[in-house]
Amino acid sequence: MPMDDQNGEAKWWETAEDHRFALEVLQLPLRRRILEFVSSELKSDEQIENEFKLSKRLTQYHLSMLAKALVIERSACGNKATPTGVLYLERVKSPR
Repeated sequence: MPMDDQNGEAKWWETAEDHRFALEVLQLPLRRRILEFVSSELKSDEQIENEFKLSKRLTQYHLSMLAKALVIERSACGNKATPTGVLYLERVKSPR
């Protein structure tokens, strides 16, 4: 799966399977809410655990799935939405 390029431009998935995987990951409302939560600013694992009342293990699992779907980026500093994740929120996610 490709990552977002160095200029911060969103890149889409290389194959139909990659795209399908990302859509499956984002079918879970909790993961969409986590993506929204990290879209405004960098958030620590602990902030996500507290916001969504999740265990460390469950938080790690959901963040890992979102990272594999290329919609968040994880680092030692925290978690943030990738340009692809922001584009998903802007164009695909239906408004509440």
